[in-house]
Amino acid sequence: MTAVETVLGPVDDSELGHVLSHEHVLVSAGDDVHHYPWMYDMDATRARLVEELTEAREGGIGTVIDLTTPDLGRDVEFVAEVARRSGVHIVAGTGIWRDVPRSFWFRDPDAIADIFVREIEVGIGDTEIKAGAIKVANDAEGVTPEAELVLRGAARALKRTGCPISTHHWAPEEVGTRQVEIFAEEGAPMDRICIGHSADSTDVDYLESLLKAGAYLSMDRYPGSGERPNSVERSATVKALLDRGWAERIMLGHDYAPGVIRVGVAPPPREVPTRYLHVTTVALPALREMGVDEDTIEMMMREVPRRFLSGS
Repeated sequence: MTAVETVLGPVDDSELGHVLSHEHVLVSAGDDVHHYPWMYDMDATRARLVEELTEAREGGIGTVIDLTTPDLGRDVEFVAEVARRSGVHIVAGTGIWRDVPRSFWFRDPDAIADIFVREIEVGIGDTEIKAGAIKVANDAEGVTPEAELVLRGAARALKRTGCPISTHHWAPEEVGTRQVEIFAEEGAPMDRICIGHSADSTDVDYLESLLKAGAYLSMDRYPGSGERPNSVERSATVKALLDRGWAERIMLGHDYAPGVIRVGVAPPPREVPTRYLHVTTVALPALREMGVDEDTIEMMMREVPRRFLSGS
């Protein structure tokens, strides 16, 4: 079998178990935690995250793909400690989210690729923790000029390393179409790319167009909120894609983004069960009621993410 990089080192892909396709372990506002440490209780934050991920593991989750980038406050040493204590495999991401740093505006795609490649092959920062996925992001603003540089850099890093790309995209405006176009222009292997937040759209024809281009879909952001599709609508869209024969290209997740606990501020009440288990405890039972069999569920939760991460 093939090894997959996690924050605690390479893991045989047969040991990943059920995988959540698009999550976060810890999100903070840029580098605030490092610049203003007196404002944050990292011990309490760590304890809460260990509790939630331990609950997720006990509920059947083996691996979380943590797509937290530097502009989302990535701290891989903190995440490694959470992984060690919880027993969950956590795949770290390289790449850049929506807030493209100004320094990237003046780098060409090859220079950007060099940064991502180093984090994949050598380690993130001064650690030996290697990234196992590349994150890029384009929201309602579409693919801006500086964001396009990042997309092209990610595509070139994928071609050099084989490390897969997972995107954040604004599905209501079909931004994934432009992402796919750029990756294709760069000659990136589309079977190593996942278009994330795809369950924010209920337009099955649009989603199928991304699948026909060769990409995976991360049907995440369960359970939904506000004007976005709710959990039932997301599952109905998944079922419609399954009925069209796309089980081997679909993964499920939440885009859960736990925040840092502030000193002197009561943390928000913890959801029970943890948000990391909404797919397992709500979405999968709903899909079963719609007629989805266990082999298909295992395909989406275990086999598809295994192939995505390992390339095998």
